[in-house]
Amino acid sequence: MTTYRTVRGMRDFLPADLAKRRFVEEKVRECFNFYGYDEVETPILESFDLISAKAGDEIRHRMYAFKDLGGRMIALRPEITPSIARVVANKLRTEVKPLKLGYIANCFRYDNPQMGRYREFWQAGFELFGSSHPVADAEVLAVNNELMRRLGFTDFSIKIGHVAILRQVFTDEGVAEADQNRLMELMDKQEHTKAYHLLSDLKVSDDCQATMKGLFKLRGTDWKNLLEKGRQLLQQKEGALAALDNLEAIIGFTRSLGVKTELFMDLGFARGLEYYTGMIFEVFVPGLGIALGGGGRYDHLVELFGGEPLPAVGCAPGIDRIALALEKKGLFPDQLTHVEKVLVVSIQKELLPKALELASNLRKQGVAAHNEVTGRSVGSALSYAGKKNYRYAVLVGSTELERQCVILRDMKAEAQREVPITNLFNEIAFR
Repeated sequence: MTTYRTVRGMRDFLPADLAKRRFVEEKVRECFNFYGYDEVETPILESFDLISAKAGDEIRHRMYAFKDLGGRMIALRPEITPSIARVVANKLRTEVKPLKLGYIANCFRYDNPQMGRYREFWQAGFELFGSSHPVADAEVLAVNNELMRRLGFTDFSIKIGHVAILRQVFTDEGVAEADQNRLMELMDKQEHTKAYHLLSDLKVSDDCQATMKGLFKLRGTDWKNLLEKGRQLLQQKEGALAALDNLEAIIGFTRSLGVKTELFMDLGFARGLEYYTGMIFEVFVPGLGIALGGGGRYDHLVELFGGEPLPAVGCAPGIDRIALALEKKGLFPDQLTHVEKVLVVSIQKELLPKALELASNLRKQGVAAHNEVTGRSVGSALSYAGKKNYRYAVLVGSTELERQCVILRDMKAEAQREVPITNLFNEIAFR
């Protein structure tokens, strides 16, 4: 007999696993409400051209892409931001701005499965369209901070940088966009030696090489000092200095929003996605070694997909990684899946219709009342109720029914008493 297993990198979510994911999703939706993000949903399948437009080579090579029966090249979404930008470009272009959209969705990448990395994974997202003001960037950072606090994390940090600093240095040097993207991808992987070699191959000036080496060293938590050193390094580079000023303004507004979380500034920080144009960040907890989420500014994506020029900033908390971190830190509530419930059992077979009716009436009153549906003995039914953590069992017997009563058994106390049917709802303590 053939035993079938899940496809590698995919998972079955059993009740306890799904409860953990739902817990994270619930906290995300609380942040949607408190910060004014309207939830949307987009298709799992998108045009390959749309998804790959600014994905970066790493993601392009790891997409599940194929031709459908109509000969169209499509892909399972490896992330959600391009889909949201498409929606804004095509269906929400006349909406009043700023426009705030949120989502919770599964994504697919052909990655090597390992801790916190799966081929099907779940992301949340907060996307803000229509503001280039640094306070919009600060809000996205504040939303992430709020989410982490609501989840129960007290010890975490935010790594922050600004890709426009790097791109302006490259642009001033005449480095083509495609080569800039290759450099950014290497920097995202912390492969700085390879980035230096590529800079040499591109024959950039000694000044450019020295500037990049200097930026790679400017990292730490003393961000005020790092900003000052950055200004000294970037003298005469007006575009890069403007980006540095923008980063300082974002941090200032973030602090005004009450975010006291440690900021780890890295002026040589890059992310693999090609559409980022400004501030970027990732969220970390000690001891895990992988980002729980990240995001940044992307001002040209909506325009790329046929919309009007529209600045945007957003982020994507990783639900799977957050759940992993909560598990490792022992932060999940003790009773994620616990629902107080009642099992209704007929003592005599001929009373089964009455037991079904009684359970139905309890459900109408808001009680999680389940029927015993196998026809087993009362003893077996009570054993089942104990193993499945039922709070009460209601036993429907002929003798009690003559008095318009039932037996209410407290499964925790292992005690039972006779109660009138008309008072049964009031006798159930957890209602």
